[in-house]
Amino acid sequence: MSFLGTLVGVVIPYVAAFIFVVGVLYRVFQWSKCAVPFNITTTSGQQYSLPWLNRTFMDRFDSPYTGWETAVRMLMEVFLFRSLWKNVRYELPGQTAVSTKWLWLFGLMFHWSLLTVLIRHFRFFLEPVPWFVTAITRLDGFIEVHLSWFQPHVVNIMVTGLLLLIALLYLLIRRIAFPKERTFSLPSDYIALFLLLGVVVTGLLMRYVIPVNVTEVKMLAQGLLAFNPPSNLDLHWLFMLHLLFVSTLLAYFPFSKLMHSAGIFFSPTRNMPNNPRAKRHINPWNYPVKGVDWDEFYENFKDDLDELENMGYVVKPEEV
Repeated sequence: MSFLGTLVGVVIPYVAAFIFVVGVLYRVFQWSKCAVPFNITTTSGQQYSLPWLNRTFMDRFDSPYTGWETAVRMLMEVFLFRSLWKNVRYELPGQTAVSTKWLWLFGLMFHWSLLTVLIRHFRFFLEPVPWFVTAITRLDGFIEVHLSWFQPHVVNIMVTGLLLLIALLYLLIRRIAFPKERTFSLPSDYIALFLLLGVVVTGLLMRYVIPVNVTEVKMLAQGLLAFNPPSNLDLHWLFMLHLLFVSTLLAYFPFSKLMHSAGIFFSPTRNMPNNPRAKRHINPWNYPVKGVDWDEFYENFKDDLDELENMGYVVKPEEV
């Protein structure tokens, strides 16, 4: 393996993986130590209170009262983007509510496609390949086409790869074309999108336009996982570019907004039941306060209290 291949194929992935693991663990550890002084659950349904106030089935999850209702709500947030589905935006000056269902659709498309692509990539790291990875790969690539410029000519189109590209392009165009989104978009938002686009585009090029040696890719992936990378591989330049994008994205992940994938589980607006009327939420920031009894108070302000008592005021506490 050449010096460039060793650098891009071995050194940089290990460094990126180390930064990713340490960075994610550090952020999660810091979040786990954060105090939650108030019960600040975000709700949109009828709260459980008096028996004669009816609650619908969805009110149980829009305003969860028990632990299992809160767990179902979290699952709906993680897998179905419940709050994004209910979100609307207001247009000025008429204060008209505009649906954001397109954002929900492309956001859901992006995350589910990315999850499927990640699961499909397990086949490069594991031998034998688990049955569920094979099943998902076959289901994802059910469309078969003939491409004259590709070897072999018969190619299975991976639907989620194309959906991932479409969703990323929508999210990028949305930040550029919509004035509000363009105003509050930070450079870090574009960096994450460009890195993801780099990973997806190079991956699609390797599959449909410029084929690479999959056997060598799998040997490298299994060698990296076993901390015994092979030294006799001739890595394709497009695969090295793809791996460089992946490594950069991994190293950037803990310092970016992409950490919302872990942060949602620590959000008190989502992971707390809405039960402040039934259960008192103790502020963990409260510290014990040493009280002052009457004798100590009287000794500290004896002269002033005696003067007030001589003026006719009652300064001594009543006997209980």
